[in-house]
Parts: sequence; C-alpha cells; structure tokens
Amino acid sequence: MAASAGLASLAALFSAGEAGSRPPDAVAVGLLVAAAGALLMRRPRPRIALFGTVGLTLVYLALDYPGGPELPVLMVAFYSIAAAGQRWETVLVVVLFGGGGAVHRAVVERESFLEITVTVALLVLAFLLGDSVSTRRRLRAEVRERLRAAAVEKELEARTRVSGERMRIARELHDVLAHTITTMTVHAGAAADLMDHQPEQARRSLATLRASGRDAMAEVRATIAVLRSGDEEPTRRSAPGLARLDDLVQGVRQAGLPVDLEVRGERRELPAAVELTVYRIVQEALTNVIRHAGASRAAVCVSVAPAAVEVTVEDDGTGRVEASDPGAGLLGLAERVRALSGDLSAENRPGGGFRVSATLPLPEGTR
Repeated sequence: MAASAGLASLAALFSAGEAGSRPPDAVAVGLLVAAAGALLMRRPRPRIALFGTVGLTLVYLALDYPGGPELPVLMVAFYSIAAAGQRWETVLVVVLFGGGGAVHRAVVERESFLEITVTVALLVLAFLLGDSVSTRRRLRAEVRERLRAAAVEKELEARTRVSGERMRIARELHDVLAHTITTMTVHAGAAADLMDHQPEQARRSLATLRASGRDAMAEVRATIAVLRSGDEEPTRRSAPGLARLDDLVQGVRQAGLPVDLEVRGERRELPAAVELTVYRIVQEALTNVIRHAGASRAAVCVSVAPAAVEVTVEDDGTGRVEASDPGAGLLGLAERVRALSGDLSAENRPGGGFRVSATLPLPEGTR
C-alpha cells in the first residue's frame, strides 16, 4: 500500500500543472518518496507513520510545490491510523490539518471551493474507511472472545455436571448399601452366635439376612435405573418414601435395636424428592445408631405440616465423640437437604445420646 501511494503521488506530481507553483524537482520527489516511506511504519507504529507523513507533506507544501500529489500518501496515513484504532488522534489531525489546509488554500492560494471540498472529503473518506475497518476488527475480536468464553464455560459446566453426577451416584449407593450391609452384618453375627445353642433363632436371623440381601439388590437395581435415566426427580415407583418407613424400622428392630416410629400430621402425597430424603435421613441415622452409638433404644418422629416436613431421629447411646467429623453419610444427607432448601442438624443430646433433625420445606403447590 505504501508503494502504491508513493507511485500515485509521483504520477500526480509530474502531471500537475498548478500555476504559480514551483516545478517538480528532485526535492519534491524526495519529499513524496520519504512520505511514502514513512507509511512503512503504519502497522507497528501508526502514530509515527501519520506524523512523519504529515510533517513531510507540510514541508512539501511549504516549498510551494503543486498541491494534490500529496493526497495519496495522506489518505493512506489517515486510513492506517484510523484502522489501527487510534480514532481521536486521527480526528485531531483531520480537523487541524484538513481545516487549516482548507483555510490556507481558500485565503492565501485562492483555490476554488470545489477543489478544497474534494480534498477535505477525500481525507475524511479515508478516515471513515479506516474507522470502519477498525470497528469490524473489534467486533470480530469480541465475537472470538465470546466464543472462547462460551467454550470455556461449557467445558466447566460439563465438568461440574460430571462431578455432580459422580457425587449423586456415590451418595445413592452409600445410602442404599450402608444400612443394608450394617443390618446384614448384625444378623450374620447373631446367627453365628446362636447357631449351636438356639438353631431356630439362628435360622430366623439367616432368613432375615437373605431377605435383606434381596431387598438390597432390588433397591440397588431401582437406584441404578434412576441414575441411568438421568432424571433428577426420583419416581415414586423406584424411590422409597414414607410408606416404607415401617419396613425400614422393622428391619432395624429385627437387628436387635428397639425403635419407636411416630408419623404425625396428614398422610398426603408429597413430592417424591421430599419423601426420598425423609427416608434416607431415617435410614442413615438408624444405621449410625446400630454401628456407632451403643444405644439401647431409638425414636423416629416424622411430622408432616402444611408448609414443611420435620424429621427427628434420637437415640440414648454414647453420642458422637468427634463432632467435627460428620462422616460421608451425614455429608450426603446435608447435600440432599440443601438441594431442597432445607436445614439439617446432627448433634449430641444434652442428656446423652445423639439427635439428627431436618426441616424440609414443601413447594407451594403441595401445601
């Protein structure tokens, strides 16, 4: 572009015939060539290219060489500085150079209004063209940046979804297996102790053990089916709820721990996620009682109110020694409860034992 502008300026110089001006000579050629050479800096240093071209052009005009041949190099300089995004510098130079030059040519050189208008219009047109190119470049860069940010966000979202799904699978399998395996271990130990002296009682323990294994397999299959389907909301057919609390408590009683179950309030259909969370809270709390508490009795209370469901599981055992370590089961329960905008607390009771309680708000449509 610099070479083309220089050749155009030289061609205009030797074809110009302005009356009263100095004839073209080596100095005029050198100034125009130097002005075109300054354009070689238009990409790395657009300001230097602009000021160099304008300065050499002013020297050319001050020496009274024919006007007009300087326009090609000036137009390229104005276009380049505007295309580089230096809008205000270009506006300032166009106003000062173009305005000052127009006044000088009108007052001193007595040029026609049409010639002055055409010259200024060409310079302004070069600026507008360069500014348009700069705007398109900024838009393209912004679009590329948005696409890049969208790709990064999509990747982070996919990673978060995968991590959440892993946590969900781990939580479901823990809740399903921990209680059943604990109960089966208790029954297996009881059967081993009673095999010689009370074989009938041992056989009953083994039968309960086998039934627990079948129930565990059925629940694992149902849980895997829900996980494979990808449904966040569990279905009533596959997920346990309030209706199965009696069976859950009965299994714990058969394992040797007396449990009192009380369900208060109206027995109505609740959201499946709420019923599943209530079931898991009772299941995990009773599992911990069997495994850790050394309790002689436990009590479960589920209160169904119009606006929320409250769950409380208490025992008379030794309580929790390391309260700062809630364990994977309680952490999973806390995640379930938070997902339903509820509150969960697990703490030692003042009079001994341990208490797990939760409040699960109900959606407006179910109140």
